Amino acid sequence: MASVINTNIFSLVAQRNLSTSQGSLQTSITRLSSGLRINSAADDAAGLAITDRMTAQVNGLTQAQRNANDGISLVQTAAGALSSITDNLQRIRTLAVQATNATNSDSDRAALDQEVQQRLAEINRTASQTQFNGLSVLNGTMGVANFQVGANAGQTISVNLTQSMTTSSIGAVATANSTTNPLSFTVAAGALTIQDGAGTAQNVAAGTYNNANDLAAAINTAGAKAGFTANIASVNSSGQLVIANTDPAAALTVGGADQATLGLPATIAAGGAAVTSTGVASQFQTTLSTGDLTFTVNGVAHDITGTFKNSSDLATAINSANIGINAFIDSTGAMHISSGQAFAISSTNAGTPSTLTQLGLTAGTYTTSGSLATADVLSVNNATKMLSQIDAAITTVDSFNATLGATQNRFQSTISSLSTTTQNLTQARSGVQDTDYAAETANLTRSQILQQAGISMLSQANQLPQQVLKLLQ
Repeated sequence: MASVINTNIFSLVAQRNLSTSQGSLQTSITRLSSGLRINSAADDAAGLAITDRMTAQVNGLTQAQRNANDGISLVQTAAGALSSITDNLQRIRTLAVQATNATNSDSDRAALDQEVQQRLAEINRTASQTQFNGLSVLNGTMGVANFQVGANAGQTISVNLTQSMTTSSIGAVATANSTTNPLSFTVAAGALTIQDGAGTAQNVAAGTYNNANDLAAAINTAGAKAGFTANIASVNSSGQLVIANTDPAAALTVGGADQATLGLPATIAAGGAAVTSTGVASQFQTTLSTGDLTFTVNGVAHDITGTFKNSSDLATAINSANIGINAFIDSTGAMHISSGQAFAISSTNAGTPSTLTQLGLTAGTYTTSGSLATADVLSVNNATKMLSQIDAAITTVDSFNATLGATQNRFQSTISSLSTTTQNLTQARSGVQDTDYAAETANLTRSQILQQAGISMLSQANQLPQQVLKLLQ
C-alpha cells in the first residue's frame, strides 16, 4: 500500500466501524432503558403494527371487564330490590290468607287491608325508585340494556329490563267463574215438609243448599219446630241423606213436591226406623271421568277425575292437582277458577246437558288480565282472589329474579374469559414488543467492547501518517 498523508484509509475504516458500534450501543441502551424492543417503526415496522393492534385489543378487553363489573353491580342492585318486593308480597299473601278466615268481621278485614295497602305502596316505591347510576331498573323505563363486554362492536350482553315491578304491572290472573253453584239443590217454599204423627207439618226453609249437610241441618231445624226431641237427618260417608224416626210411637211423614225428587219415602215408621235418600246425593255430587273436565296449561292437558260430593270437594281436587290453577267456592256456592297464566277449559262430554254446563263452566281459553293495583282483602271473595294474584306476582318476580341471577353468572363467566384472553394477548404482545434483557445486555457488552476497541484503533490509525514523516528526515 502506498504511503500517503492526505488520505488516511485506516482512520476512515476505524471511524466507520466506531460509528457502527456506537449505533448498536445506542440501540441497546434505548431498549434497556425503555424496556421495549420496538421504540419506533425503524426498529420493526411490521412488529410495531402488530403490537399497536394488540394494544387496542388489550385496552378494549380491559374496559370490557370494567363494563361487565358494572353490569354485575346493576344486576345486584335490582336483585336486592326484588328481594324486598318478594318479602312484601309474602306478607301480603299471609294477610290475605288471614282475611279469608270466616272468624273475621268486616272491621277485622278492613284493618288487615290497611297493612295490605301500605305493603302495596311500598312495592310501588321500591319499583319506582330503585336506580343504578340515575337509571331506573325496575319500572320498565330502562328497556333492554346492552353491555359492551368485548373489544369489538357487537360483542354485548343484553339485560331485559322492560318488565315493570309496580303493582299495576304484576298480579295479572286469568279467571273463569260460574254464576251459580251447579252442585246445589233449591227448595221452594212449601216444597218439602215434615210432620210427626198427627202434629202440624213444618216446612223445610226455602232456599238453595250447596251441600247435603246444609239440607240435613234445615230438615233438623224444621223437625225441632215440629216437636222432635232429636236430630233426625244426617249425611253418611257416601254423601247420602239419612233420616231416622226416633219417635217410639208416631210415624214420620215427609211431604211436598221435593219429597219424590229427593227419593224420600212418604212415611218413616216409628221406633228408630231409618231411610236413606236415593236422590239427595245425586243433587249435590258429580262423577268426572277422563275428558269430562280438562284444564290445559302451557300446552299440557290435565284431567280432573273422581266422584265429588259437592262443589267444595271439586274445588279441593282442582287445587290438589298442582297444575297452577286455583279454585274456590264463594258464599253463594259459585265456583271461581283463577291462574297466573293463561289456561283453557274443555270437555269431551257433549251430552245434554254437557259436563261443563252441569258444572256451570264455559269451554274456552282464558287469558290473564288485571293487576295488584286495585286488589284488597275487604271481603272473603276479594281476599281469595288476591291469593291467586299474589301467587302470580310472586311467580313474575321470581322469574325476573332468576333471569337476573343467570345474567350475573354470565357476567362473571365473561369476566373470567376476558381476563384469560387479556392475559394471553398481553403475553403475546410482550413477546413482540418487550426487550429480552438477557440478549440485549449481551449486545450492550459487545457494543461497549467494540466501541472501546474502535476508539483505540482509531487513535492508532491517526498516528500512521507520522510514520511517513520519518521518510523525510
